[in-house]
Amino acid sequence: MAATSECAPLFLGLDLSTQQLKGVLLNQHFSIVYEMGIVFDDEFPEFKTCNGRHVNGDTVTAPVLMWVAAIDLLMSRLKATGLAPYICGISGAAQQHGSVYWRQQGVETNKQLDPRVSLRQQFASAFAMLESPIWEDSSTSEQCQNLEQSAGGACELARITGSTAFERFTGPQIAKIKETQPHVWSQVSRISLVSSFVASLLIGDIAPIDCSDASGTNLYDIQCGRWSQELCGSIDPHLVQLLSERVVMANEVVGQLSSYYTERYNMRQCPVVAFTGDNPSAFAGFESMFAAGRSAAVVSLGTSDTVLFPLEQYPYSLNASSVAMQHLDGHVLRHPTDRNLYIAMLCYKNGSLARDWVREHSLGSTSTWSDFSNAADTEPMAPRAFGFYYLSTEILPRAKGIYRFEQHKNGSIVCPNGTRYQPVTAFSTTNQGDSHWSDARAIIESQFMSMCVDYAHKEMGAMTGIAITGGASSNPTLQQAVSDILGVPVFATAIHTTKGVDIRAPAMPAYGGAIRALDQHMKLTATVSKDGSKYTLQHICSPNDRKHAVYVQALADFEFLRNYVSSGVCISGA
Repeated sequence: MAATSECAPLFLGLDLSTQQLKGVLLNQHFSIVYEMGIVFDDEFPEFKTCNGRHVNGDTVTAPVLMWVAAIDLLMSRLKATGLAPYICGISGAAQQHGSVYWRQQGVETNKQLDPRVSLRQQFASAFAMLESPIWEDSSTSEQCQNLEQSAGGACELARITGSTAFERFTGPQIAKIKETQPHVWSQVSRISLVSSFVASLLIGDIAPIDCSDASGTNLYDIQCGRWSQELCGSIDPHLVQLLSERVVMANEVVGQLSSYYTERYNMRQCPVVAFTGDNPSAFAGFESMFAAGRSAAVVSLGTSDTVLFPLEQYPYSLNASSVAMQHLDGHVLRHPTDRNLYIAMLCYKNGSLARDWVREHSLGSTSTWSDFSNAADTEPMAPRAFGFYYLSTEILPRAKGIYRFEQHKNGSIVCPNGTRYQPVTAFSTTNQGDSHWSDARAIIESQFMSMCVDYAHKEMGAMTGIAITGGASSNPTLQQAVSDILGVPVFATAIHTTKGVDIRAPAMPAYGGAIRALDQHMKLTATVSKDGSKYTLQHICSPNDRKHAVYVQALADFEFLRNYVSSGVCISGA
């Protein structure tokens, strides 16, 4: 593919997610010119990853050198398109919470890269740890307890950092490494989040962490806008220096593209805008599509399911009786590009992989997603029955296992309203004559009703609409279920073509990065974007009022059973 003057200048957005490195090229009309992806398992079988990571019980890591090699591979393919010389700005995102540990040798190597030698070869001895802990890790319970104790309790930690202590967050991960691997810790010269790590590779220096991704560490004082000296010091007296005191907004330029890329891949030296977490970057990308002065919740259905929505005020205060302080689930982040706003984030680890497990185990290993959709496209199961599917230790709520409940007049579990439920190992036969169909419906009801419960704990205002994205977001059954359960219209990304409106979703974290690079270019050059093909939000479905009323009525029973499951009293049964 050869570039022409019509598509220049171009802006590159990257997203280093769990399973792949994605790239999006955007022109000044906000149109995507080219998309590419490097799937880790396929491209780098020598690292022996499964879905981009290594799993050892509750410990989940990813090879740093695999990420390094992916950058080179993506850039080489970009060069082959002929588009690389037209790139005038770069930004992007990466999976949140993961961390990379630089040796001083690696810091120096990054400043003087040889364009004749691959990044993987040059960084072979650059890192104190070759396996980076990532967001799926849940092995730091002890460190979480210690961090909350250092803060003065879970409520105080949430008030400072926007979250209670979570196993996957960077602070507990850092503490675990220092405590359990002192020989590794002694070699650490700098620490990057995965997002700032990618930016560091691009600028040939250690890039600062952005405020939104810093909010996912349990170490960042959100309201003050700086690292908490007390929390960082409770882990190591030099931790702030290892992280770098400078924390930036995600729309700030952090450096210029390294000569390694200009010489090796025929790219121009262009500004690199700060990278942020994948969720904040996706949210910023969606905000570019919202009508002026309006916003909506964003629901991402992927490996993990995530709900993001804007907050004008910080919800955690000294008022311990407030709704938010009574329910410290989920997270509050600094907005990536607006200093006056915050973002609430609800993250559910058991997303698409759990839906896939239900499909395979309920409908058979040869079943398709069409089979799953047909099985799930039924009348509401709630409040007659509920299912909870936590294959991995869930984040919201903190639970693990498979649980099913049915209403029964002699049930052993009594809800506050008097309704009785009985744990079951399989649902009763439905009117379709196949009990397995109930699991398909039950998991999507469970996942979306959880979002209802947790949204109410953070935001007292009614949700006005949902922009849906992620790998599973194109499924019509899931789209309608989201709308029916949450009771709001659902929108999807679309682009206007000569043939009409095309429902098409870009890789949103990468797209958000490309948008920030484009915005920064327009500021630096005092140019204004011309009208052209721009992604918009297209209405795709509205709630069925009758079904929504059923879910509203069932929500209290659902929340009671979810709390029951997370209490540890209930025994899992697949």
